[in-house]
Amino acid sequence: MDEIFEEDAQKPRSAKDVAERLLALMAITSRAFEDVAEQSLSWVKENKIDLYFSSEEKSFYFSQIKPRDKDRTNFSWRLEAAIPLIWALGGMETLPPLTESAKISDYEITNLAYDNPQKFLASVELRSNAEIEEAESEHYNQHWRVRDAQLFKKPMPVELDPSIVYERRYALSWLVGYGDDWDNVPTDT
Repeated sequence: MDEIFEEDAQKPRSAKDVAERLLALMAITSRAFEDVAEQSLSWVKENKIDLYFSSEEKSFYFSQIKPRDKDRTNFSWRLEAAIPLIWALGGMETLPPLTESAKISDYEITNLAYDNPQKFLASVELRSNAEIEEAESEHYNQHWRVRDAQLFKKPMPVELDPSIVYERRYALSWLVGYGDDWDNVPTDT
């Protein structure tokens, strides 16, 4: 008889969780790209977006000093993590190729999220768990191909950008329920 242990069970994220996470990523990535975050800061405060920040994001976003270049770079890559969230919320038909950086402002759903976060939160719907699990599995496999190339000093497959693969896999793994919180999503291969 197979038993499912509670610690092994994963609980897929809800549409509300995903929408809040997307709002947090929109704020965090704007902070990563801005020298002075005045516009972003007022949007975050006015709409209480900071309630959706992870611990690491709060530290980065509200740092009184100019963020280190390394932190800005790391948090700017979270734009790619936003792409699977946009897709999961129905904001795009298919996920872009894993070599193609996407501009989140190109999507109507992110414009709604920025213009009216409350309306956005109230209107979101999530793709089926089966579709999200299939995308996560595919990205797991592509992440393995990246790791295989890195570990065994093989040429990187031309259809894969390692950073894009990692960020999108991270988000999809979070979506299906891996990790206790956004800052701690396992991406083992």
